[in-house]
Amino acid sequence: MSRILMTTLGSYGDLHPYLAMARVLKQNGDEVTIATHAEYREAVERIGARFVLIKPGLDDLGPEADWAAKANHTLTGTQFIIRTLILPYLEDSYQRIKAAAFGQDLIISHLLTFATPIVAEELGIPWLSCALQPSAFFSAYDPPAFGPLPFLPKLRFLGPQIMRGILKLLIRPTYSWLTPITELRARVGLPPSSKNALVEGFSPEGTLALFPAPFAAPKPDWPARVHQIGFPLYDVETTSELSPAVQQFLEQGPPPVIFTLGTAIIRMETNYFEVAYEALKHLGLRGVFLVGKTPRRIPQAAMTDPRICITDYEPFSRLFPKGEVIVHQCGIGTTAQGLASGRPQILVPFAHDQPDNARRLEQLGVGITIPARRLNSLRLIKALNRVNADAGFATRAGNLASRLEVAEFDQRLCQAISGTLTR
Repeated sequence: MSRILMTTLGSYGDLHPYLAMARVLKQNGDEVTIATHAEYREAVERIGARFVLIKPGLDDLGPEADWAAKANHTLTGTQFIIRTLILPYLEDSYQRIKAAAFGQDLIISHLLTFATPIVAEELGIPWLSCALQPSAFFSAYDPPAFGPLPFLPKLRFLGPQIMRGILKLLIRPTYSWLTPITELRARVGLPPSSKNALVEGFSPEGTLALFPAPFAAPKPDWPARVHQIGFPLYDVETTSELSPAVQQFLEQGPPPVIFTLGTAIIRMETNYFEVAYEALKHLGLRGVFLVGKTPRRIPQAAMTDPRICITDYEPFSRLFPKGEVIVHQCGIGTTAQGLASGRPQILVPFAHDQPDNARRLEQLGVGITIPARRLNSLRLIKALNRVNADAGFATRAGNLASRLEVAEFDQRLCQAISGTLTR
């Protein structure tokens, strides 16, 4: 039995991969601790893992309306998250993670838990980093289409050497964001590091790439010892079924179009569901709206329309396969569930890794992209008509779902961890 500490911050898309891994490790007989936001305690303890609090939590962030839109801004969202939401709690996170790390055999980190590598280095504990999405590797061979520069992959023809120079220029401003990390290393007696923790913060002992090769194949400039173990599919309530209301709705007519914004974007003020309803009305289609716990801008008419079913949450793994088309924001967790469902998709990326995830789905021929800033009912109608008229989207989506090798995730994870602990 090994004692394994995991650290993660972010939305459910950042939590679920660690719950999926923890569940596998618990079944393997390992003792698992997960350090994360306060609001995730129940989810962590539900799978039998020990919970450790690290900040910030929702109570630390203030009114949702003040930070949700800033955190998901196309141009400045990443800077806001790093400098305003994460790094002010770096010292506190360091103290809490260090206290939890004593006696652990291995630590598995998240990109945003910047204190974790410091703790691992200071205490001499083996450490595995994680890449939840391909854009985390910032590859010159496969440049990411991130929020401010969605066109970057089109410059790939310049070659990796020139692209490497372009990427270095792009990340140069981020070094000033990360000064608190440098200062913390100095305070605990560790030598300075030349690596940028945001794009080079990978463990020399290994990195778990939590996506499969069909979604993004390995590249020559990926970090050393990458274990590509596939999508860690997980739902909030893995064993739960669809709610009775949704199950009844599905049984009463043809497959609906399913609309979701994940657990990060759903907190924003957006016209997404208003646009969705107008498009469905025009086309005479049925729809399921996943609107979260604090619904915003849901059309009044949609609430009484028998063709629309509105619910706060349903397990994606149960609902998505029953949809005609999945429309979503392209967070990596939703993207993985969408691919696993085998259904065609319409992609509405907002910020962060979402444009890059959307690009990959479009290249695989399973979806059509409408950038969030350009979303309107006419574009959505056109996209729905195109997807429904071309059976190739559904065929390709079904074929890709069969290639994800989800069943091998458990084995690959255990092999990666065993290899790290015995090295």
